[in-house]
This record gives sequence, structure tokens and C-alpha cells, in this order.
Amino acid sequence: MTASDVTSGRARVPGVVTWRRFLVVGLALTAIVMVVPGWTGELLWDVVPVLACAAMVVGVRRHRGDIARAWWWLTAGTAWWAATDLVWTGWYVSAGDADVIPWWFDIAYTPAYVLLAVGFTLLPRNSLRSRHETATMDAVVVVVGAALLYWALVFRSFLGREALDDSAHVVAIASLGMGLGVVLMASRLLFRYGARNRAYLLLGAGVAASTTGDVLYTLTLIGDGNPGISVLDTSLAEGVGSAAWLVWFVLFGTAALHPGVMGSPDAEPSRGFTLARGLVFFVIASLGPAALLLTFRVGSTVTMAWSDLAVPVLAVTALSAFLVARLVVGTSTAQRRAIQLDRQAAELAHALHEQSALQQLLSHQAQHDPLTGLGNRTRFTERLSAPDLRGAGERAVLMVDLDGFKTVNDDHGHHVGDDLLVQVARRLRRVVGADDTLARLGGDEFAVVLEDTDEADARDVATRLVRALGEPFAVDGRTVRITSSIGVRLVDATVEPQATLRDADLALYAAKAAGKNQVRLFDTSLRVAQDRRSHLAEGLRHAVQRDELVVHYQPVVSLGTGRVQSVEALLRWQSPDGLVMPDGFIPVAEDTGLIVPIGEHVLRRACADVRPWFERHGVRVHVNVSPRQLREPDVVDQVLRALDDAGLPGRALVLEITETALLTAEEPEATLVESHLARLREHGVRVAIDDFGTGYSSLAYLQRLPVDIVKIDGAFTRFAAEPGEEGRRRRALASAIVDLCASLDLPAVAEQIETDDEAEALRALGCPEGQGYLFGRPAPREEIGPLLDRPTRIRTVPRPRTPQTSRRPV
Repeated sequence: MTASDVTSGRARVPGVVTWRRFLVVGLALTAIVMVVPGWTGELLWDVVPVLACAAMVVGVRRHRGDIARAWWWLTAGTAWWAATDLVWTGWYVSAGDADVIPWWFDIAYTPAYVLLAVGFTLLPRNSLRSRHETATMDAVVVVVGAALLYWALVFRSFLGREALDDSAHVVAIASLGMGLGVVLMASRLLFRYGARNRAYLLLGAGVAASTTGDVLYTLTLIGDGNPGISVLDTSLAEGVGSAAWLVWFVLFGTAALHPGVMGSPDAEPSRGFTLARGLVFFVIASLGPAALLLTFRVGSTVTMAWSDLAVPVLAVTALSAFLVARLVVGTSTAQRRAIQLDRQAAELAHALHEQSALQQLLSHQAQHDPLTGLGNRTRFTERLSAPDLRGAGERAVLMVDLDGFKTVNDDHGHHVGDDLLVQVARRLRRVVGADDTLARLGGDEFAVVLEDTDEADARDVATRLVRALGEPFAVDGRTVRITSSIGVRLVDATVEPQATLRDADLALYAAKAAGKNQVRLFDTSLRVAQDRRSHLAEGLRHAVQRDELVVHYQPVVSLGTGRVQSVEALLRWQSPDGLVMPDGFIPVAEDTGLIVPIGEHVLRRACADVRPWFERHGVRVHVNVSPRQLREPDVVDQVLRALDDAGLPGRALVLEITETALLTAEEPEATLVESHLARLREHGVRVAIDDFGTGYSSLAYLQRLPVDIVKIDGAFTRFAAEPGEEGRRRRALASAIVDLCASLDLPAVAEQIETDDEAEALRALGCPEGQGYLFGRPAPREEIGPLLDRPTRIRTVPRPRTPQTSRRPV
């Protein structure tokens, strides 16, 4: 047998002792005791109290909790009585005569009443423990009625005043009085919980049986006093009294084993005057007077002492007073309860009203923007999914985005931006109809659902919105100007809301791409372009891993000697669908953020390829970087790591950035970019401005920006050798740029040189370096090596069939 078997065996033994089994066995043993005569019956009588005490110990240990202390007191009272009985039986058996046992031995039973009363006082030990006046008053009625019954049946009829001269009788009367205290506590418990707690019900029945035994024992004191337990050995009254005591023990043991030991649920007990309580009061109020009348013999002369009349009158008066008080308390309790219910009903109605208002507020907040008061995205989506309010006509969805709002936030603070959004919402309300839906989707993005409209009306509303938002705003004491771009999508019931929003966003994107501050209606070509962009973006995500991105190099030569000074790294994408030039995928890479990993890949490849060229010929490499890359916080570390991994010094690298990218960046971003470029220049990396002359060209910019080389845009190069007024003007501009660069010690590089005449004209202007098809097309690294071993002869190369409209690299 394992230790777990032993443990499980111990756990099964107490589980066999259930309250139903103990009740049946205890009552059966009581019945056996009542019919077994002689010493055997006397000895067997004490087995029941011992078993009851053991059952109570098992029950309390099984149902441990806050209530255990009260039940231990009840167990102690029961055990005290049982132990005293054992001593009495042992004394009686050893002496063989009940008269040998002195009268004062009965005093030994009295502590049991005290222990039991304490245990009942501690019940119930649930979380309520609230006062319950009606239960206490009902219990007092029971005690007063029982006291009158004691007086009528015991004291007056059999004992009389002469009983006070007998010490044994005095002890018996005192025991009855102490027993009334137990009756009071047990009655209060029953009136409080009734039949809802079977354990408490069994305790009350046990107290009733004990009281019956006490009364019958007291009555036997006037008889022959012959001891006996079995009905065959003694009088019927004494036998029933002995049985009542045994039933008390059995019921107490059963109560301790019952699950009700854990207490009653935490619910306020009923205070109502029920039919059951009325019957109890009637019986209690009637038993005393009825017993008193039965003690008088019919037809005889009645001689009454003063106490014979005073005690019943006082008892009945007390009963009447308590019953009246009970009715008054019950009535007042009912009135208070009615008033309380009315108050609670009013409070509930008020709470329901507040809850309804709160629900409306929460519903409004859940569907509206807290700043502008317009509907939010949830409200907009619900309205878009709902049927048309005015008919079955078409709808139009307008997506509105503010141009330049971020600049307002950065320049003037978010509080100014918030005030601006509030004013924007007001202007939108003045243009949009009352039946139409206006919402703020987030940030500076708004949306409108126009009901029952057509293309002309939708375009008209959108145009008026653009015009209204283009007017200056007065915000926080300053004038603020912004513009707006609007995308319009006409829809009907067959178009899904999500598709509608997507198409309206495409139209908005097209309006921004076309220059902002305008309206663009959706057409299917936008979706085709978007699908193509999505396809390109998806392919770009895997292009680096699949080694589909290749780098070609184009020479940059000295216009005086023809020797290659440096090479520019130009990116090509050899996709599964064919070769894609930079103009086809660089904008997608910029929008998706893929330009950052792609740019790092090109930088590392170019540094690795140029190392042998730099070591043998001093040839540098030009790598184009986007502003998005330069805004990355670790861009300086990335560049330095690429140089270090390739074993190159900083002077071997030239970073090219477009003029417009530098000069159109907002102030915080431009400052960050300039800081990064300045740090790189400290490590020898040179910076070149690409396509100079096409954007915001200014002589002051060249002095302010952290640059080392200026690359003149091909628009000036191609006209440098052309005759006519246009050629003369272009030559003048190119000459001014070259002279400016020379005065600032900034080497100039002329781009897109395709003929000897263009090269000669630029050389005559004093431009030191050039780049273009004349000196070599972009080629793989394997074809660049031979060019570096000899000077490049200035000669004309055939123009390509398709002019090089753009060679925008990474």
C-alpha cells in the first residue's frame, strides 16, 4: 500500500459519516435504548451522547470556516452534558442506588447551558450580522409562553412554594430557567432563518427535545424517583424524557454534519408576519392558560393563592405586550420598507434617466470627433453604409486633405493647429448641406458624403470647398494660409463602402500629386496605376533578397584631359517582368519607405566595387541618396560602416542629393539633413548638389548649404552649343553658374553631355568636368575597368533613339 492509498483511505472514513446516515442510526439506537431493560439499557444510553459528540467534532472539522468557533462552543456544551451523564451513570452503576447520588450533582449540568447559549449567540457568523429586532421579539414571545407553561405544569401543579425548601427542586427549577436562555437564542435563530438552513432547523428541534426532557425530568421529581431508562423499568413520563434527551444529542450531531453548518446565504431575512409565525404565537399564547385551566378540577371549590392569579395575568400581559409590539414593529417595518421602496423607485428612475443620458452621450462621443464636433470615422462609415436619405440617386464621397497643415503645427504649435482644425470644420459646414454627412477621419483629413448628387454637383461642392479653405485663417492673433486637395468618388448602391473609400483616396492622392490645391475625380486609370504601384512595391520588397537590383556606373571625366575622375552609381532593377529604369520604381520606393534599405544596398555595393579603382587611379564614386535616407537617425553610421567594410577613406565617396530635396524640406527636417551632411564631411565624404538650376536655385543657397560639388542640370548643357537666342541665354546662365562655382571653390560638373560641340562649349566656359553619353553610357562594373586605364577621347557618340528624359538614380 502506497502513501497515497493511506491518505485516500483516511479521507474516505469521515466521508462515510453523512448527516442522513447518522440521523437514521442515532434514532434507531435511541429506540433500542428505550426497550432494553436493566443495566444494559443504562450503559447503552450513554453511547448515544458519546457518538453525537464525535459526530459534532467530525462535522466542525469537515466544514471549517468563520463559523467554526460557534460550533465548537455548541460541541463543548453537548460534550459537557454527555460527560456529566457518564459520571452519573458510573456513580449509579457502582453504587446500585440512585439515592446515593447527592442532589447537588445536578449542578454539574448547568455549565452546559452556558456553553450552548454562547454557541447560539455566535450564530450566524455570516457577513451580515445585522440587527433583527423582530426575530428577537418573536423569540421573547416563545420564552414567555414557555415560562408560563413551566409555571402551570411544573411549579404550580406539582412543586408549589414548598419546592423552594427542597434543594434538588431548586436546582431543577434553576435548570429550567437556564434552559430558557438556550430556548431564546435557538428561537431567535429559527425566526431569523426559518427552514432555509437545515442545520439551524435541526439545532432548534434539538433544543425543543432537550427542553421536553428537562420538563419531564422535573415532573418525575415528585414521583417515586426510581431511576430507569427503558419504558420497561420506569414510568412512561421518565422514559419519554430520557428519549427526548437522546433525540437532542442525535439532532445536534446531525446538524453538525449537515452542509448548513457553513451558514446561510448573505441575504436579509424576511421580517414579515407569516402564517407559520402566527400559528406559533397562537400555540404559545394558548398553552399556558389552557394548562392552567386543566389544573383545576371541575365542580370543586377553587381556592386560589395570590400567585395563582398574578403569575398568569402577568405572563399573559407580557405576551400581549410583546405581540402588540411585534405587530407595531412589523407594521412600522413594512411602512419603512414601503417608503424605502418608493425612494428606491425614485432613485432607480433617476438613475435610469441618467443612464439613458449617459448612453446617449457615450453614443455621441463614440461617433463624433471631440475637437471639431464632426462625425468621426465610425459615424462616416455607418452613414456611407446606410441607404440614401433622399432617394435612390447617386452619392459622392469627398476626401479632403489639408496641404501644409504639418507646417502650421511645427511652426506655431499644436494649439494653433487645433484651432485651425476647428475653423476648418466651420467652413466645411457652411458649404456642405444639412442632409449630407461631414466627418473628420483623423489628423487633417476630412470626408463628406453627398446624398442624391451627380458629377457636376459633386465637382461644384468640392471646388467651393477648395475655394473656402484657400481663404486666410485668423488663428491666435496671426494669419495662417493653407490649401486643400480633394478626391471625389461617385458611387451607387452597388459599390461597397470600403471600395468607395479606397477609390476616393486614390483620387485624393492624384490631386496631391498633380500639385495640390485642386480637385480630382476618380477614374479607373487611377486604380490601374495603383495596382501597378502595388505590384511594383511588392516586387521591390523582395528585390534585394533575390539580387535583382544591379548597379551600373557612368564616368565623370575631366573636360581638359579626358581622364575619368569619378563614376556615378546608377541603379537598375532586373525584375521578373523585365528591366525597370529608376523613373519607374524610385517614386514607389520613396512612398513606401523601401528607399532606405535599397539605398543602403546601393551604397555598400558601390563602395565595394570602387575600391580597386580608387586604389589604382584615385577614382571616386558618386552615390545618390534621397532625403528620406538622410532623415534616418543612423544614416551617418550606415555610411561610415559601408566605407569601413569596403576599406575606403571618406574622400572616395561623393553623396549626391537634389537641390529641390534640400530646399523644399521643412525646417526641422532640413536642419537634420544639414547636420548629418556636416558630420559626414568631417570624415572626408564630399557632398554634391544634383540637377542644379532646375529648382529653387539661388546664389545664396550655395553659400549656406553644406556642399562641395555642383552638378549643372542638362537643360543648360544641351543648349550650350546651340545657335540662336535660346542658346545664348542658356550659355549665359551656364557661364554664370560656372563662374559662381569657381568663385566659391566648388567644382562644377556638367551633366548630359552628348556631343563634342557641347563638350567644347562647356570647356570654353571653364567648366572643369563633364558627364554624359559622349564619355560613356552607364555600364556594369566589368566594363568600367578598361576606361580607367586610358584617357577618354572626346568624341561624339550616337544619340539613343529615345532621348534620356530622366536618369533619376537612387
